[in-house]
Amino acid sequence: MPRTAYIHSKDYADLVSRLPSNIDRSKKVHALIDAYGLLRLRDLTIISPRKATLKALCRFHSRDYIEFLNKAESYDSGEDSDEDNGSNDESDNPHNTRTSTHTKEDKLEDYGLRFDCSVFEGLADYAAYVAGSTLEAATLLCDDSFDITIHWDGGRHHARKDAAAGFCIVNDIILGIMELQKVFDRVLYLDLDVHHGDGVESAFQLTDKVLTVSIHHFAEGFYPGTGSGTSASARTKAAVNLPMKAGLSDGTLNKVFNEMIEPLVEQFSPDAIVLQCGVDGMAGDPLGKWNLTLTGYSDCLKKIMAWKKPLLVLGGGGYNTVSTARCYAYLTSQILGRTISDEIPEHAYFEDYQPDFLLFIDPGRQTDNNTEEHLSHVRRLVETQSKTLASSR
Repeated sequence: MPRTAYIHSKDYADLVSRLPSNIDRSKKVHALIDAYGLLRLRDLTIISPRKATLKALCRFHSRDYIEFLNKAESYDSGEDSDEDNGSNDESDNPHNTRTSTHTKEDKLEDYGLRFDCSVFEGLADYAAYVAGSTLEAATLLCDDSFDITIHWDGGRHHARKDAAAGFCIVNDIILGIMELQKVFDRVLYLDLDVHHGDGVESAFQLTDKVLTVSIHHFAEGFYPGTGSGTSASARTKAAVNLPMKAGLSDGTLNKVFNEMIEPLVEQFSPDAIVLQCGVDGMAGDPLGKWNLTLTGYSDCLKKIMAWKKPLLVLGGGGYNTVSTARCYAYLTSQILGRTISDEIPEHAYFEDYQPDFLLFIDPGRQTDNNTEEHLSHVRRLVETQSKTLASSR
């Protein structure tokens, strides 16, 4: 049985549940996992969340962005900040940067804190704790204290060095991988989110020590619009994208994993693995375009665990809250080698699981457009992208 740590506290779940794109999700995820009795098992060690320091956050993020997060709530509320109180005529200065006085809306937009990443109460603490908790999970692997660490509230793969993006305020994944690199020479990052893991790929595209693999939906107008598998920079050393079409099913995901992803992993031979397990590809997700169920994600996880490498498991997308809770509860049970009932246990959010009150969901009726012809196309893309990987060894 793998030594397993689980990052969680009630106060942390309350904080993370304020994220506007995932209101109350964290509370419901951990409540269901707890209702199944998994958090009380001797095989699982609960680890308190950690708040990242400014220095730790700035290992990747720019200092001005992190400092702005601390005053973003006052900008959003209309309060004056110290920067706004001085007189500063910018009209004659063509070289002004974002540190110059702008309107409050402009500054928020400069840092990606409008629209999909709107400001909320506790924003700065949220960023520091999400990043710090993934750093803690990575440190526990580096120390050989655990074989697997779970942080379902992490996995924010879109955030940029100096801006929020795609519901992601901080890129805890990048910071976690950087922490792992202190001990592990080669790190595999595997992204199962329906959206391309663009932020993480961009951060590590020039190194051959981190292989980023992203399987995601790719179509015109679908966020973030990257990850075609054909547009990598000539300098990219270890990034492989598998662009999939609408309706991806459990069977197709399993085929892609076996035939395309596993050979990549064997070729790269990682010393540690980071799994971003966004579940917005589940059937019925309001933002996803796929048709996956708990079984599809579980099959991938079991294959990854069979590689017996230090494993950091993170969350990610998932905008049908109870489906996300179902999936993360089931994946937690799989990591712990426990069988849990298909009947949702009584707990504070029990009524949210009506009408059937069951753990497993049925696939939808969406057609899987990932035909054999398309899979052959993706296979050729993988072969082309992995040539740079082979030449880097």
